Amino acid sequence: MDFLQPPPTFRVESLMTDLWQSSPFNPANDDAYHAWRDAKLRDYPDSLGALVVDIADPFALSQTEREAIRTRVAKCNLAIYRLRGHDHARAGNPLRAITAQLGLEEIDHNLGAGEEGLSALSPGGSAHEPFAAYIPYRQAAIGWHTDGYYNPPHRQIRSLCLHCERPADVGGENALWDHEIAYIRLRDKDPEIIRTLMTDGVMTIPARLEGGQVARPERPGPVFAIDPRDGHLHMRFTNRTISIRWRQDAATREAVAALKELLEAPSPHLFRGRLEAGWGLLSHNPLHTREAFHDQLPEAKRTLYRARFFQRMTF
Repeated sequence: MDFLQPPPTFRVESLMTDLWQSSPFNPANDDAYHAWRDAKLRDYPDSLGALVVDIADPFALSQTEREAIRTRVAKCNLAIYRLRGHDHARAGNPLRAITAQLGLEEIDHNLGAGEEGLSALSPGGSAHEPFAAYIPYRQAAIGWHTDGYYNPPHRQIRSLCLHCERPADVGGENALWDHEIAYIRLRDKDPEIIRTLMTDGVMTIPARLEGGQVARPERPGPVFAIDPRDGHLHMRFTNRTISIRWRQDAATREAVAALKELLEAPSPHLFRGRLEAGWGLLSHNPLHTREAFHDQLPEAKRTLYRARFFQRMTF
């Protein structure tokens, strides 16, 4: 199912036309936008600690734990879980058990992931040898991005979940920023920025080659789009300066400059923190970064497991 975008670039049925017209993310729908914006910003958390949920048994979430996760994800598109009173090391990786209880089944079996669809974000952790040099499997810093920005429209990553088995000895902190807040800041600055970033083909990821052959074709698309499944706002973005091609016109240059300026500015809505052993992230794929990190011993590597899904969480 393609991205839902403003006319005339989208070719969808009348039901989707109605979805676009009534959406608060339609730049022409000011009334719906301001109602949604006021509710979004009301009582918005001001610290990462407010997003932490303690879990006693990850294989059997209580109703209280599920509700605590739900309220945080509904508000901020992310929650942090922390295993308490449970021998997670002995019981094994709980990420698939937790995500299954939140309705997540459509996992992205990308090439770097293992048989369960989990990617080991650790130096040399890729299941696909050509990916070993890719930045998620190295110790280098990763700039602002959303996961799967190079995927086709029908395989967009709507949920990103992480579980930390072992943190780095030094570094590895993440910054997390709700993409809906980024949308608000840009729309309040100038709705034309949003119109531009919703245009199909405004951002293109060039084709990936392996052995001189096209392993993945180029992926054009918008930055912001309305999800045709449920009307939620979706974002695809990377702040990298190579392996990306922006549409060449004045409106795009101004919109991209505004977005990048926003990402570099301080914000009370930005969360920073590091996942410790037994901690995890449950999210709807917000903007995020990763600091560079260092391990003291090669046999004791920082290891996080990542699961990416084509659907949002259900509670």
